[in-house]
Amino acid sequence: MNWKAKWIWDTSGEHPRNYWLAFRKTFDKPEDVDSAVLNITADSRYVVYINGKRIGFGPVRSWPFEYSYDTYYVKDYLIPGKNVIAVLVTHIGVSTFQYIEGRGGLIAQLDLYKDNEIIESIITDKSWKNREHTSFQRASVRISCQQGWAEIFNANNFSHNWLDIDFDDSNWNDSIEIGNYGVEPWKALVPRDIPYLTEELIYPKRVVSLREVTPVKTHISLDIRPNFFPEDYSANPKAFFGYIATVISSPKDMKGKIVFPFGRWVSVYGRFKLNGRVYEIGEGNSVEVELNQGDNFFLMDISGRYHEFFVHMGFDFEDEVSFKAPLFEGYEFVTIGPFDKEDILLIGKPVDHTVRETTEYRNIWNIQNIEELSQYREFIKPILQEHTCRENVYTLSTVKKVLREYDIPSDYQNLVIPNETYTTIKGVDGDIEFIVDFGRELSGFVEFDIDSPKDVILDLYFFESMHDGIIEDTNGLNNTLRYITKEGRQLYRSFVRRGFRYVMVTVRNLKRPLKFYSIRTYLSTYPVAELGSFYSSDYLLNRIWEISQHTERLCMEDTYVDCPAYEQTFWVGDSRNEALINYYIFGAYELSKRCLRLVPKSLYRSVLPESQVPSGWQNILTAWTLFWMSACKEYYLFTGDMDFLDEIYPSLIKTAKNFERFINEKGLLEITAWNMLDWAPMDTPNSGVVTHQNALLVKALRDVAYISEVLGRNEDRDYLLRFADSLKEAINRYLWDEGNKAYIDSIHNDGSYSKVISQQTNIIVYLCDCAEGERKELLERYLINPPEHFVKIGSPFMSFFYFETLTKINRIDKILEDIRRDWGLMLDYGATTCWETFMGFIKDRLTRSHCHAWSSAPGYFLPAYVLGVRPLEPGFKKVLIQPNLCGLKWAKGSVPTPYGVIEISCKEEDDGIDVKLKLPEGLSAEIVPPSGKKMIINGKEL
Repeated sequence: MNWKAKWIWDTSGEHPRNYWLAFRKTFDKPEDVDSAVLNITADSRYVVYINGKRIGFGPVRSWPFEYSYDTYYVKDYLIPGKNVIAVLVTHIGVSTFQYIEGRGGLIAQLDLYKDNEIIESIITDKSWKNREHTSFQRASVRISCQQGWAEIFNANNFSHNWLDIDFDDSNWNDSIEIGNYGVEPWKALVPRDIPYLTEELIYPKRVVSLREVTPVKTHISLDIRPNFFPEDYSANPKAFFGYIATVISSPKDMKGKIVFPFGRWVSVYGRFKLNGRVYEIGEGNSVEVELNQGDNFFLMDISGRYHEFFVHMGFDFEDEVSFKAPLFEGYEFVTIGPFDKEDILLIGKPVDHTVRETTEYRNIWNIQNIEELSQYREFIKPILQEHTCRENVYTLSTVKKVLREYDIPSDYQNLVIPNETYTTIKGVDGDIEFIVDFGRELSGFVEFDIDSPKDVILDLYFFESMHDGIIEDTNGLNNTLRYITKEGRQLYRSFVRRGFRYVMVTVRNLKRPLKFYSIRTYLSTYPVAELGSFYSSDYLLNRIWEISQHTERLCMEDTYVDCPAYEQTFWVGDSRNEALINYYIFGAYELSKRCLRLVPKSLYRSVLPESQVPSGWQNILTAWTLFWMSACKEYYLFTGDMDFLDEIYPSLIKTAKNFERFINEKGLLEITAWNMLDWAPMDTPNSGVVTHQNALLVKALRDVAYISEVLGRNEDRDYLLRFADSLKEAINRYLWDEGNKAYIDSIHNDGSYSKVISQQTNIIVYLCDCAEGERKELLERYLINPPEHFVKIGSPFMSFFYFETLTKINRIDKILEDIRRDWGLMLDYGATTCWETFMGFIKDRLTRSHCHAWSSAPGYFLPAYVLGVRPLEPGFKKVLIQPNLCGLKWAKGSVPTPYGVIEISCKEEDDGIDVKLKLPEGLSAEIVPPSGKKMIINGKEL
């Protein structure tokens, strides 16, 4: 690609927060154009239109120094004469877990071809017109610390005709040229390396609730980050000591509640003072208080460690209250501090991240009024209005009073039906709230079609679970949208991806009836064909396989992601398991390749590949690095992709050698990092020797040694195997507890040995072949009957590794037993996707994320070990066929390979198993019958 275009922007600066900028360029199309190719990208994201028609959105997540661009073939969108390209760019202004803050910018080049020659190029330059899209309200809240901003859109504030060819943009601004291709921070632009995501239109199933409600009268959300950490655009967690303060003005003496919708989200100490009285937030999310008529001094301790720095509060009183900032007129709140602050980075060697109380911090807690506060003016800053949000839809949707519940009229179901019928919504004394059920979890972009009076407010709150009428609110996730209507018929398609099953729609300020024609979602995932399948005589297992398949699909975007709702983050360790599941369900190898290639790019700033990439949070999660190393071998085993091995190998060997820096005097891996493995009370300190990591390093070194041998790097292979053997010896010398006859969880950085013994640690040691002889036999017994004092498995993610160990002792029956029990319970509660955690891990909730692909293990184990189809040679050139029905009467399915689909059907007979097998041309099979049984393959007995 020969870039002639310039990077362009406007006068808003490099890092405008939650900024939406519209660009236009008109041009005349030459005659006889054979082809028209548009190359485009933007920082942070864009949607592009030609002549009013939506072309696409992007870019895919990428590193700023290797930024991705998209290519569209648009000849069919052009018309004779005048044409227009319109681009809507959103700049996040802070880093997320999918994006590293660069600066606002757009670059686009439309090349027009005739006879394979470029005859004209329309390029971004200063001639492009731009204007801030003021329908998007910038003073919003973050969706979560992992994502960008909640969408607040006023349809009256910007012309909806701006996409049209004949729109008059003469009063728009000329663009500013930032620089040519290669300008910082986008050193290089690379072509998109995966297909475009799906946009599959999905309608809801039903309206399930109709109520009249009224929200909390006063609420506010405050972003303290700009005051405490100005000019810091990272997503790194930070620790600090500090306060917020205000004067609450009350029209009369009132009793009520201060509600914290996310609980102690930004208040680790959980305390505030009102008129000198101390209140504790506690486990609930509200505190009963009394307000005096007039002024009430409010001081809240917000000290702690956080990724996100919003304070959300609702003031649930009979009348509205207002706020006045102490010492600063015209503002509502102030911050006080920070008195000490630190970035929290776990990236290798120990660092003291302790923040310490100061005398000023302690003294301020003891003040009683504004006069006493004034002596600390040097620490006080007002919170600007642009960092204050009074339209937090999550708060309004969850902190409310229900005035009346209605039976649902039949015409309310019209809005879920894909035709021109509509639901008429009429005003009542309060607000109308209805809940739409899409019938299953989705990931994508919502769209609605209405005919409305002007200035009606539609608040949409998206959530995943409702059972027995109880909503599991998305604590920590502002999964919301506010839309303020213009007059008449209008169609709005959201620009923000969301994961959800249910949508609560609250209609406010309705003075005339509103016609609601439809609400629907564009399901947007990595494009796949459903090549893999599994069916059996056990319909519970079939349904579990189906929800595993659906979960996996929803967690395949431009990378693997952990979940479509809360985070949408490419967690490297999660993706190892997701990849194996994908290989059996879809066979979408290119997504795995893209993900594996993204990971080592983080070595430019960290000594080991990071835990989630590309991300504004610089973090090493040691096990996740090790899973990546092993996943590279597994990708090769399933694809036979030698070019990939050549490309990735330098990063693998560099990573292996970098681990040597963290080998201590005992010969053990000792590292300061996030050292978790499972959501369970294991003893895995962030600094110290963690047993499961040492075992996983042994496996990873052996896996890289395998790759070394494939590539003929025998010297590297020998080095890696020596490294692995030495580490294995140290594990058995120092981490075995003879008294407990098991491996301990860790050695703390003060040299003390952990008292905790866990299933997880001993499973990983066994899985990684680090135990031998009597110890190995003991671990095999623990796999089936773990001692009572062992910490037990806490998540379906850990169950994946447990199931892997069970395959080593041929206990496929035990895998099926656990799948039926644990995943069957999810189905009992109406799950359509697999949960992040097992029931009981989170108090008063079924789980957190209701769609988490690290939990889709049945999608892998059922075809791989019940049907028994596994690769023996790279790329499935030789296939193992080893069915194990475990009491099933029959099972059948298909397994994708790079050469086509393997089809297999197995039926239990009185004297053996009857198998029908179809292999793609060029593949051979090694067939292993069940122990003690005869096998008939395609009519022939083995």
